[in-house]
Amino acid sequence: MSPNFDPSGPLPRIPVPPGRRWREFRTQALPWVGFVAALVGVFAIWSDRLVAPTLRGRVEAVHADVTSPQPGLITEVKVARFQKVARGEPVAVITPNDPRLQFALVQSGLDVLRTRLEPRLNQQRNATDYERLRLEWLLQKVDLAAARVDLARAENELRRDEQLFQAKLISEQLYDFTLKTRDEKRTEVEERAKVIADLEQSLQQLKMLGDPQAPPVAADAILDSLKAQEERLHTAEGQLEPITLKAPIDGMVSAVYRQAGENVQDGEPIISLNAVQPDHIVGYLRQPFPVQPELGMAVEVRMRYPKPSVHEAQVLQVGSQFEPITNSLAIVRPGALVDLGLPIKISWPADLKARPGEVVDLVFRPQTQ
Repeated sequence: MSPNFDPSGPLPRIPVPPGRRWREFRTQALPWVGFVAALVGVFAIWSDRLVAPTLRGRVEAVHADVTSPQPGLITEVKVARFQKVARGEPVAVITPNDPRLQFALVQSGLDVLRTRLEPRLNQQRNATDYERLRLEWLLQKVDLAAARVDLARAENELRRDEQLFQAKLISEQLYDFTLKTRDEKRTEVEERAKVIADLEQSLQQLKMLGDPQAPPVAADAILDSLKAQEERLHTAEGQLEPITLKAPIDGMVSAVYRQAGENVQDGEPIISLNAVQPDHIVGYLRQPFPVQPELGMAVEVRMRYPKPSVHEAQVLQVGSQFEPITNSLAIVRPGALVDLGLPIKISWPADLKARPGEVVDLVFRPQTQ
């Protein structure tokens, strides 16, 4: 005991170590501080990011299919999947394999005209003989064009059978038959070409005599029809040439349905294209409606990234009826056959960075009265 200790005086203050003070703060006050901070953080996140979406939407882009304008053989495919193409760029080449339907149509029209010319042979012998010879010349050109088609087809079959014969997959008799068929078609083309050349020479000789400077009024319609049929013949002859199919839009090749060497029918898709830049967003409202959509209604587009972003958009169009949802937005409930929804078209925010097909959250903001 200290000699200066006074029992009746105040007791001296015992110092508390800093470690004990920290332990008491950590066990008593720190949990409350952390709890309050967590509440503030949850409230901030909830109010800023965890807003329940009105519905989900899907980013849409322009889609286009490159189809065959008529039956033919694909001779070349110039693009591959995931390749970017520009509008008007060649993507495939098709060789028509059955243009004789066009020639038959022209020939039937010419036959009708020939029948209409018969009653006027006596009245306008020279002019009618000239037009008649010109009509025969057109008919021969139609037959020549059809014979060239048959010759091209026979040559294709000969090349195929020649490879099969060399591989000993077909008999020599079948190969000889194909070869003779090709020779017959070639001879037919040559002979018809000679006939046409002779007719053209005769037409030149009769032109001054048979081509009237002022045809009768009754024959005007027939002469006009002959010119129209001649133009149709030139068009049909042009269809013998290979057809180059071009890309209708700027985009990326999403699918190649047919390859070189395959036959296609008219209207059959060959290549599918998708625009790289999205055009709009489509969402589907299900019953019961959480909101009544209206044109021009404000919409928040929220991306599903680790760091969500919010973009402003508006309603462009509202569908007139419920439609089956067949894309990634479909949610088929137990017991239901399909998922139905009212389609809503949303504008594309300029600052939104999303790819076609991506799913986004949409929050509708009805106007306050």
